[in-house]
Amino acid sequence: MVGAGPAGLSAAFWLGRYRRRVLVVDDDRPRNEAAWAVHGYPGIPDPEPRELRRRLGD
Repeated sequence: MVGAGPAGLSAAFWLGRYRRRVLVVDDDRPRNEAAWAVHGYPGIPDPEPRELRRRLGD
């Protein structure tokens, strides 16, 4: 799996559920770092990208 964004992690999750071996590769540089806000994330109204990553990592 290339990328630890939402699509890559979702794909890795589902492959794991079907007992497939998965390697997630990511360079830890978010592409949305320059964005003002992340829109449409349920339960967290328009957080900054860094704040969203912090909250999801907790």
